[in-house]
Amino acid sequence: MTFSYFSPIHIETFVVSTLICIFLFYIPKIFKNIDIKKYSTFLGYFLLIFKIIDSIYRLMYQNEPITNVTPIHLCNFAAIFAGLYLIFRTKFLYNVVYYLTFGPVLALILPGIIYYHDNYYVYIFMIMHALIVFTAFFGYTYLHEKPSKKGLIQSVITLLAIFLYAFIYNHIFKGINAMFLKSHIISQVSFIKPIWIYDIVLILTMIFLQFLLYLPIMKESNKKIKK
Repeated sequence: MTFSYFSPIHIETFVVSTLICIFLFYIPKIFKNIDIKKYSTFLGYFLLIFKIIDSIYRLMYQNEPITNVTPIHLCNFAAIFAGLYLIFRTKFLYNVVYYLTFGPVLALILPGIIYYHDNYYVYIFMIMHALIVFTAFFGYTYLHEKPSKKGLIQSVITLLAIFLYAFIYNHIFKGINAMFLKSHIISQVSFIKPIWIYDIVLILTMIFLQFLLYLPIMKESNKKIKK
């Protein structure tokens, strides 16, 4: 089946994934005696296991090659970082997850699904990306994490490292489009040529989106200084 944006299955899975995340988010408020750190660790392992299930499902039922199932796109890395953050709860991991949330947010609105054999894959895809966004809210609310300017710089460096990895990966595996560097991410930007100029635009756009996520933090910091 061919996937289309804002189709019934897209809207249905968006709503379901949102409700699941809301349920997981409010569990500590419903069960007052819950140990937040233990719950966070549970969520971290749950997210990582869910990511493994996603990969296995794509291999077995979507018939994707293993070279396309290994982490090659931004949200794959963000999901791993999110799971690790919930387990280890470090400021570095939280900042990386926060500043990369633009990826899963865009993926929830415009999922990178071309075809699917059954609805289960769409559910897995949407829930996985929703859990990454959920992690940013969970860390801020329950683990008292806050994005920082230092975290932004670290996240930009991490993003550039992912792109470097993708360049090398694409060079080794010719048929793969890791981080959408070998061909345009969407047809609407196919006018950007040659491809190396498109790559620069893509990288700078993602860094710009990270900076946009820093703006609310910068405004809050400026208010505190004025006080």
